[in-house]
Amino acid sequence: MLLPRFLAILIIGGGYLVWNMIFRQYPLKKEYEKKPIIAWSFAFAVIIGQLYYIWFIFSHLFSYRDSLFIFFLVIRIVISALILLLLWKKYRG
Repeated sequence: MLLPRFLAILIIGGGYLVWNMIFRQYPLKKEYEKKPIIAWSFAFAVIIGQLYYIWFIFSHLFSYRDSLFIFFLVIRIVISALILLLLWKKYRG
């Protein structure tokens, strides 16, 4: 009973500390000679892992029908598209 709770705290809290440290050291707004793509990729992978784990927790807390699953899928796609457009706008112009 304590292991899943400890795992949630470790994944969400520890992941926050990791990506916060990476983005403080290598902010997206700063210009670099050689961009720290590996550090940024790791930080975004941690964020995606956290979102997946939160999705996993909430999907087991509530019983939902297929229509609600499609709604969450559409919201997830829209948020991902907005993030990609934001990054594209930042690096294109």
